[in-house]
Amino acid sequence: MLDLLKLKTFQAVAATKNFTRAAAELGYSQSSVTTHVQALERELGALLFDRLSPRRLVLTDVGRRMLDYSARLLALADEAKAAVHSQTTPSGPLSVSAPEALLVYRLPDVLRRFQTLHPHVQLTLTSHSDCQSQIDAVLDGVLDLAFVVDERLLSGQLTARPLGTEEIVMVASPDYHFVNPSGDSLANLTEERVLLPGEGCPFRQLFERALDAVHIRLRNTLTLASIEATKKCAVAGMGMAVMPKMAVALELESGRLAPAPWPGLGFPACVQMIRHRKRSASGALKALWDLAEQSF
Repeated sequence: MLDLLKLKTFQAVAATKNFTRAAAELGYSQSSVTTHVQALERELGALLFDRLSPRRLVLTDVGRRMLDYSARLLALADEAKAAVHSQTTPSGPLSVSAPEALLVYRLPDVLRRFQTLHPHVQLTLTSHSDCQSQIDAVLDGVLDLAFVVDERLLSGQLTARPLGTEEIVMVASPDYHFVNPSGDSLANLTEERVLLPGEGCPFRQLFERALDAVHIRLRNTLTLASIEATKKCAVAGMGMAVMPKMAVALELESGRLAPAPWPGLGFPACVQMIRHRKRSASGALKALWDLAEQSF
């Protein structure tokens, strides 16, 4: 493998055409300069200079061609160092994941600001509903950063930063019969038609944990493909929907949906961002991490 130090020495000798002057320019001993050039010649298997006299060197044909390559290699090495150590302009690929509700209702403004501030970052955004699949993807190096909704995560393998909590509510159309029930016990839900987003939805999973904790099993559920589909079916009067409050804030304000009284969730829906603890954080990752902290 070509040694950059030897290439730099060769370049200086070619410019001065003299070992002594090259040594003075580089701050090396003359013997070190001679050793570098001879080692490079052995590595290439060809002479780089014709020694016309003790004080006069002339590039050989191989030397002239090698001078062009050495200039390009040294320039590329300088470019690589500058790219690695530059902290002023985050760039390069960045893979991020979040559940559907966060992608729709919380993250668009954060991501818009991020791309405006850092246009050289190639952002890849995917939707993962299941928290465990996000954790696995971060640990496997598939994801650089994930926004997750779950109970507070504690892991020696992850760096996790809580960003806030989201309220989980039950809603229905204003004329749905359960909106004004005789009681607010979770047991009243047993026979009711409950609309649920997909099984991987973290808000559904937290709701089901709350039911399991008090040994309640729903007998009449309808699973929809997404939070948006669940909300629209609730507006249409098809049942009561389990939703993150952020997804139905406008509908509650306009009166298209009404809150169904219930005791509330037994598990906090904590929004966190996570990354691999042992993985070096790129400038792009640090920039999004800091912006998300400020925004939430």
